Amino acid sequence: MAYHSPYRAPPHINAPPDQSFLWNIFQRVDKDRSGVISDSELQQALSNGTWTPFNPVTVRSIISMFDRENKGGVNFNEFAGVWKYITDWQNIFRNYDRDNSGFIDKNELKQALTGFGYRLSDQFYCTLIEKFDRQRKGQVAFDDFIQCCIVLQRLTDVFRRYDTDQDGWIQSIKASLLTVKYYSTATGGEDTGTVAGQTVVTERRGSVVTVAINRPEVRNAVNQETARRLLEELEAFDSDPDLHVAVLHGKGGNFCAGYDLKELANHPASLKLEQDVTKGPGPMGPSRLELSKPLIAAVSGFAVAGGLELALLADLRVVEESAVMGVFCRRFGVPLIDGGTVRLPRLIGLSRALDLILTGRPIGAQEALAYGLANRVVPDGQALQAALQLAEQLSSFPQHCLRADRSSAMYSCYDAPSFTQAMQFEIDHGIPVIQSEAVTGATSFTTGAGKGGKFF
Repeated sequence: MAYHSPYRAPPHINAPPDQSFLWNIFQRVDKDRSGVISDSELQQALSNGTWTPFNPVTVRSIISMFDRENKGGVNFNEFAGVWKYITDWQNIFRNYDRDNSGFIDKNELKQALTGFGYRLSDQFYCTLIEKFDRQRKGQVAFDDFIQCCIVLQRLTDVFRRYDTDQDGWIQSIKASLLTVKYYSTATGGEDTGTVAGQTVVTERRGSVVTVAINRPEVRNAVNQETARRLLEELEAFDSDPDLHVAVLHGKGGNFCAGYDLKELANHPASLKLEQDVTKGPGPMGPSRLELSKPLIAAVSGFAVAGGLELALLADLRVVEESAVMGVFCRRFGVPLIDGGTVRLPRLIGLSRALDLILTGRPIGAQEALAYGLANRVVPDGQALQAALQLAEQLSSFPQHCLRADRSSAMYSCYDAPSFTQAMQFEIDHGIPVIQSEAVTGATSFTTGAGKGGKFF
């Protein structure tokens, strides 16, 4: 598994290793005999051809790709995929390390990325070398080369999402600088910078704001910093009069895999829970909020455990076809304390909710749609765009009326002690809207707007 120089390929490099060979390797790497290889164990087993530790970010990225159950490591069945992944990268690295130095310099990097289909400027290659050269030698080692390619692929995916006409240009973003303008609702302004290093990133699009969990290396599992940032951004959204709808999503192909169990296991004392739900946030951050404006969840990949609870916070859920939802924390004795046992039965009924809560089983997009857990199912890669279109539609409606009806529905579902009081709440909050928006709307209708059921 280690990358060493000089490079002499084994005689059957393309032949998959037999199971006994892999099992012997797995046992040697699995130091604590837990049956799961952690990122620290994998890091110790890997070599980058230097005397420095293997890039921990690269290790976490690899683990997250193959850790299907978000257990913080890979079991033996998943280990075969890890082995092949690293072996494939070894072969690529050896192929482009033309001088057998154990490093990739700028010219070799250019040849490699050109071979992958990229056409980048010379300045951009200099930027990549500067970014990923941890040895400060003007070249990159094996582990940093892998991370460089992973990051470049993620940036490519983001670029393609914004390049709607597929002409290779984005009019509103200076792609050559690798910079996107993110709007911070918490600070009330724009923060120009790259995504790296921010656990939550937001972007304003007129009266709609997107809030993204940005920890793709752990499938967007939420730690304390992420929870705090999510709470700040959604509170700021709710108090901003110019924003009408928020879209919550996850970077890198997953919505959210729940709370970061590694942080809980390694630093249990650092998790401070406020038991009085009226006095502090939930462990996942915004789960105890009662927002006054619509929130839409764009769900891709995994939305499990606390991630499912965040999705339940939303008014609507747009779910990709391959997405998986479920109470995966059932296996580890981690309770639902971010509203899962409260919101899920209200959304899909007690019987179906208990099926998911008690078994912890995964539920796919189509079953979620049949249950009412998903409101829309869209092809993979389109959840965010579909959620944004839905958000823009909601944002175009008269807002006082929309929020009054939404508030009444929430009250009748969660707070009303009786049918009569729910009806009273509805009329009390509906009457003021008649003068502020309904009369104007009725006048528009008489002039022909919206007739025949047309939405405008």
